[in-house]
Amino acid sequence: MNRSATPGSPTGTGTRWSRFLGAGILPRLAVALVGIPLLVWAGLRGGLIYLVVVQLLILLGLGEYFVLAAVRAPESHRTIGIIGGLALSLTLCLEPAWSGAVYTAVIFLVTVTTLVRRDGNQALARVAVTLFGIVYVAWLGSHLYLLREWAPEAGPADAGVRALGFAVLMTWCYDTAAYLVGVSMGRRPLLARVSPKKSREGALGGFLATGAAGYGVTYWFAAPLFGPLEGALLGLACAAVAQVGDLVESLFKRDAGLKDTADLLPGHGGVLDRFDSLLYTAPFVYYILQLGLVGAS
Repeated sequence: MNRSATPGSPTGTGTRWSRFLGAGILPRLAVALVGIPLLVWAGLRGGLIYLVVVQLLILLGLGEYFVLAAVRAPESHRTIGIIGGLALSLTLCLEPAWSGAVYTAVIFLVTVTTLVRRDGNQALARVAVTLFGIVYVAWLGSHLYLLREWAPEAGPADAGVRALGFAVLMTWCYDTAAYLVGVSMGRRPLLARVSPKKSREGALGGFLATGAAGYGVTYWFAAPLFGPLEGALLGLACAAVAQVGDLVESLFKRDAGLKDTADLLPGHGGVLDRFDSLLYTAPFVYYILQLGLVGAS
C-alpha cells in the first residue's frame, strides 16, 4: 500500500501533529471513511457484485501498471496485457480449471505479436513486462475473489467471508499502525534505497499491532477458522508479507521515477498504491488455509 510502512520521513522535524498533517492523514482518512464501508458491503454480499468490484480493481490496477511499465519498456503490449489479464482473472475466478489454458493462450498471443512487429528491438522486455503485469496484477488480484469464495469441507458456511475479512483487516492494521508510528516516531530508514520515508520504528509498530490484532480477532470472527495463537502467528506473517508487497511496488515506482501510480484516490494515489499489500496477503492467506497449514482445511 502506498506509504503503508512509514509515510513520515525518518528524519522529519516539527510537532507530531504537524507531521501528521504534512503526511496527508486527512485525505487518507476521508477516502477510508467512504471506501472501506463500500468494500465491506461488497465483500459481505459476494456473488456478482463482489466479482465486478474485484474485476474493476484489477482493470484499474492493470492500467496503472502499464503506465509504470511505459517508463522503462515503452513498447510493452498494454492492450493485450489488460485484456489478457482480465480474461485470466475472470477464468481463475469462475472456471479455475481453464486458467492455465487461458494464460497459455495469452503467452502465445504476446509472443506472436512481438514476433510479427517490424521493430525487433526490446523484444524480450516487451514480452517479459507484459506477462509479468498480468501475473502481478491479475493473477495475484484474483485471490481477493478466491479467498472470499473459499469453502473448506470442515468449516462454517461463511468461512470465505471470515478469511477475507482476516486478510484485509491484518493488511490494513499493519498499514495503519506502521503509518501512525512511522509519522510520529520514525527516525531510522527501513530500506532507504527503495523507500526513504519508511522507517524501522514504523515497521516494528506495525508488526506488533498486527500480531495483537491477529490474536484478538479470533474472539471476534475468526475463531471458527483457527485459534488465538495461530491467529497471532498468521497476523505476524501477514505483516511481513504486506511489507514485502508495499516495498515491491515502491521499488517499481522508484525505478519509473513516479511518486504514485495514479491520482485516483486523494492521499493514497492509485489502486496499486492502495492495494499493493493485499496483492500479496490475499493469496498468502488463501494458500495457507487451502493447504490446511492452520485451522480448518
